[in-house]
Amino acid sequence: MSDPVPDATTCCPLREAELALVGDIATALQSAGNTGSELAAAIRAQKDNLDCLGSALARYPSPLEAQRLGDRSRSLDTLVHALSSAERVGFGLRAPTQSVVGRALSTAQINFFRLLWHACAHLQHDSDGPSLRERAARALRTSVYTHLVEEVLTELATDGQQPQPLRARAVRQLAQLWAHRLTWRVSEFFPMLEATWEARSQVRVLGGTMLGTSEMFQLMTKGGDPAFVEFLMERTHADDAVLAFREFLFDRSYEELERLVDRMAKEGRSSIELDAEVRDGERDAGSIFYEFFQTRLLQANARRLARLPGPKHTAEGYVLLAWLEQITDPGTEA
Repeated sequence: MSDPVPDATTCCPLREAELALVGDIATALQSAGNTGSELAAAIRAQKDNLDCLGSALARYPSPLEAQRLGDRSRSLDTLVHALSSAERVGFGLRAPTQSVVGRALSTAQINFFRLLWHACAHLQHDSDGPSLRERAARALRTSVYTHLVEEVLTELATDGQQPQPLRARAVRQLAQLWAHRLTWRVSEFFPMLEATWEARSQVRVLGGTMLGTSEMFQLMTKGGDPAFVEFLMERTHADDAVLAFREFLFDRSYEELERLVDRMAKEGRSSIELDAEVRDGERDAGSIFYEFFQTRLLQANARRLARLPGPKHTAEGYVLLAWLEQITDPGTEA
């Protein structure tokens, strides 16, 4: 059963389970001395700030609703046409104000859950401290994943090399996310992404023959969704999608992986060890994963703009491209 959505009358951006987490952490901190009490007060203040952002978001018109100003009118169709024809550099100023406010709310929510995660470090002597910190970490990752879906859809909507109907579908998905920002969760709309992202955060990169056999096995056994891989392999751009998947598995760029394969061939080696980075205990997994995604996204954008070899999207981008290709456009249902 899905978690109850936020109360529309209060515009609270937190769901019932998330509100319960805030209450549990604040209560535990109240018993953790003066520092704990100060942290609990800070958490309550930041929660109030989130509510204010939620209220501000609700004041702006939904992109799904028709609007009229004098002899000018705006609708979802006109929004889709404008944004699916826009270049990436001008997308931000064409997007509806509600999406901009919502983006700020999304970032604030990530920072709020990071605050909870750090605050739980002061509960090391509380028997519930570890479980509370893990719940905060899980909520933080969930917020990051929603942020990432918006990034992927925006990238596809502004990719001039994609067919116009596909770009329009990406904008329609963005409009749904923007209009339902307070209730939108990646687990309900793109569960295969969340499951695979959760699994990938637990994969230990080994390298070996550079075929990714061990990494793929870990990904699947730790809960990765097989549909993620199926979407990658079914696309017409399957070759680039496979290269993007290698980046996803190994946490190395296409260029670096090519250099490693060349080195193995020159040295007559059948395998090579990749030194996995040791995770900094002071940094949360959500932030680390966000940087893991952004690095691949920036490199893919650079290749696409410079027409260089290698993947032109992230693995997640290719998966959503394949998914968008299967969507039926409004008014074309049989």
